[in-house]
Amino acid sequence: MSGLETGRYYCRELGRRLSHYVERRRNGYRHLGSLERAAETILADRADRGFEAGGHFRGVWPRDLCFGARGLSDAGYGEAVGDTGEWILDRLSDVFYTDFHDGYNAATPAEGVDTFPALVVLLAESGRLETRPDAVADLAALHRRKFVDDSGFVTGNGSSWWDSAAHPREAYNTAMLLAAVERLEARGIETTFTGESDRIREKLRSRLWNGTYFDEHWGSSTLACDANVVALYFGLLEDDRAASVVDALERLETPYGIRMRERPFSHTAVHPFFLLHRDYHYHVWPWNGFMYAIGLARYGFEERARREVDRLERLLEPYGNFLEVCTLAGEAYVKRGYASASEFTVAAALWREYADDWRG
Repeated sequence: MSGLETGRYYCRELGRRLSHYVERRRNGYRHLGSLERAAETILADRADRGFEAGGHFRGVWPRDLCFGARGLSDAGYGEAVGDTGEWILDRLSDVFYTDFHDGYNAATPAEGVDTFPALVVLLAESGRLETRPDAVADLAALHRRKFVDDSGFVTGNGSSWWDSAAHPREAYNTAMLLAAVERLEARGIETTFTGESDRIREKLRSRLWNGTYFDEHWGSSTLACDANVVALYFGLLEDDRAASVVDALERLETPYGIRMRERPFSHTAVHPFFLLHRDYHYHVWPWNGFMYAIGLARYGFEERARREVDRLERLLEPYGNFLEVCTLAGEAYVKRGYASASEFTVAAALWREYADDWRG
């Protein structure tokens, strides 16, 4: 993406965020009723519009949609998810965009290091992974050239779960690749990564496992959800390592759900555009909490999972809506020109996945 295109993107993004902030300060959030009714309303509306990520995020974000794919399929929208995945596949060539729009695609603050793995996951969950094997294989080769070292470890910089962060999210990025490669191998789709899932897993362990949990990147021991919750959610860990991660993450739990990391990012750890809200990844992101709960349940910690979901439901029920991010005081994050998104697709879909698969 050229400097001019990048500048236009940030101008558009700044205008969007400020207008949304003003609107939320004036009018608050739309109450949709019970969380069950809110989930039904949000998912049906998003399916009609091609699964935009959230109430004020316009466009399709593969990284968000892949985490919602199973819940959306449970809700009866598997075909629409698959159609969206194939639409994304048609729009990718030499650039891994992070979000897709009718009139333009965005690849800032950098190309999407998790775009290809997310696309594989959402195609797999919707039963469409086998329909375009050659296109998937081409993207796998491009992803490897851009982001992956010879050992299968993801070191390349790009926009990922926390696109505010300046440093590559090595643990999350490698875990996402591992989840994708496992799905490709299970379905017999030949790519540059075929037969490498065990090696990728071993490199993740050898480079970032600190004996208790995964470091978010080389040189950092900060306990962060992106480095650990994804591995739990996708079932990438053996039982004893999962139990160790679960024990570690307990110290991030709050009365309103698990917070994203031990401490806010420093000024030097974020892109300049995010300096005014570099703390928002320190707070409670409900969709992250629902992923955590599903991961807990997957490894047999069902009481802990119910406790996390209960906390999140108490947090969200007064709003009658699924919000993007809330403060540690249990309020919507609305400050410094940024306001939490409402009607957040991935949160509603993950709530539905937990309800369908794990709620007793």
